[in-house]
Amino acid sequence: MNWMLFLILCAISLGSYFLYFILFRNQIVKLTGLLYQDNNPDGFLAELNSVMSKLFFPKKMHAMMKIDAYLMKGDIEKTKELFNDINSYKIRPGDEFYVRQKEVAFYIELNDEERATQAYQRMRELYDSFKNKSSYEAVMKETEYTYEINLKHSGKYLNEMLDLAKSSGTDFTSGIYYYRAAKCYYFKNESRLCKETLLKAQEKLKGTFYEQLIKDILEKDMKLILTK
Repeated sequence: MNWMLFLILCAISLGSYFLYFILFRNQIVKLTGLLYQDNNPDGFLAELNSVMSKLFFPKKMHAMMKIDAYLMKGDIEKTKELFNDINSYKIRPGDEFYVRQKEVAFYIELNDEERATQAYQRMRELYDSFKNKSSYEAVMKETEYTYEINLKHSGKYLNEMLDLAKSSGTDFTSGIYYYRAAKCYYFKNESRLCKETLLKAQEKLKGTFYEQLIKDILEKDMKLILTK
């Protein structure tokens, strides 16, 4: 009889675990669909405040998950608030690494050198602490390029940008690297090479925001290259 009760309890526990897992997975799929497929940040935030989401995700997860939604909404003050809130939570280093990546990009876009540098230095500290860096290396390198070129106006990555532009598998990626290379030429006061490289970037980036931006840079004011 005791064995029978034990088996029943095991079956109930196992069933509860699988039910929890299925509901959790379904909630993740629902939230992901709202934000990244439907581009519906308001719907995502409403669902994130539902009873089901509160059951599955602790407050620190809520804070991290809200960041992309408020970035998509363009709500600068709320996004700043969320990045500040993250500092009060103890979160996994791997999770914090990706949060800081978003924070670096956010403050570079606002041209806030102090906050971007703080986030970048914290991201670098986390990266240096990882025993297995392979999963984070590409993200760290891309953030380094963005930070050094867009914020610090460094031209030292010129050759890397040109090599990456030539070896990239897609036109968009190649165009972005050519655009970064053009910025490096600009910082080195190489006006002719900057313009030639901008034309290469423009060809690769047809149909994107960058096509018009490059047109404006070439036809109106070269200083516009500093805006993006």
